[in-house]
Amino acid sequence: MRTYILSISIGLVSFGQVEAQGDPSRGPYNILPNGVVDGVSIKDEVPVRSAVEYEFVRSADQVWTKRVFSRIDKREKLNHEIFFPNDKFEDEYEAPKNIGDIDNPKWNKHAERWSLWTIIVRHIMLGDLTVYSPYDESFPLVADGYKFKYPIVKNSKSDYFTVPSYRNTIHDKKIAASAPPSFYEYAGQFTNPLFLTKTNLPYQKWLDSLKNEQSGEYADIDLDKEKIKELWDLVKPGEKLLNKRIVKFLSSESIVAFNIKEDWFFDKERSMLDRRIIAIAPVVHAETDSSDGSIKQVFFYVNGERSAIDATGILSSYNGNVVERELFWLYFPELR
Repeated sequence: MRTYILSISIGLVSFGQVEAQGDPSRGPYNILPNGVVDGVSIKDEVPVRSAVEYEFVRSADQVWTKRVFSRIDKREKLNHEIFFPNDKFEDEYEAPKNIGDIDNPKWNKHAERWSLWTIIVRHIMLGDLTVYSPYDESFPLVADGYKFKYPIVKNSKSDYFTVPSYRNTIHDKKIAASAPPSFYEYAGQFTNPLFLTKTNLPYQKWLDSLKNEQSGEYADIDLDKEKIKELWDLVKPGEKLLNKRIVKFLSSESIVAFNIKEDWFFDKERSMLDRRIIAIAPVVHAETDSSDGSIKQVFFYVNGERSAIDATGILSSYNGNVVERELFWLYFPELR
């Protein structure tokens, strides 16, 4: 009987450990890489504040309202708790491929508390937040994204991990920046390089058609078929295959402010002036396209130095003119 109970207990413990490994942590833990514990014991629970529900306001009681746009500036000491401590993405960091990889140690986060930007990026990856573009991609001169007109649509919370097009859109000048992609170069038997173009054929038939060419250029293409398949899935028929983008994630050091959209109103029932934050947008330094005003590139800050990503994915110092631009808008009640 004792053996039976012990077996059940061990099974429950093992199951709990598996569950814990599959779910991302709800906050910073004091467990560091290589089994280092920063403290006497391992924190098995992180205190998480629950959002306090807003007081219900009837339309009839809202006798006065005014929309206000404000700014939380990083340069003001009062706001430092929102922007610090900084996180850091190591050069080897790659986008997580699943939920279990969300806290990759190459994303260096503070062991005790996280900045607002760290929390935002993490929950965008987890699919908890809907991201709204700051402008219409076809007409970027009108930055009216604060009206929630341009959502980056996702079909499920796991789209960041399973849908490459959604992940690339989220990366592109939203939570990351990337070097312009280059064409994939295949080394043929007699010609180097060769550029491959996707067709309407299924992948395997397209591959077989290349292997069966009389020239023999693609005789050894099967050696690279897995890599080519990944690139094939990222382009449309008629387009040349591109190498994967070199992506660099924006750390909290690159965020210079948060823009706020809020409504101030007078509630007749409670006889008080109140406010509701409706939307929030992280702001960065960027370079814009002179022709249409769209964001051309965003700038990183590494140890206080402004840097830009070049064609090879390397960050290099940049001393040119910059402007402030919103990366995206978030619906604040969803963020709470």
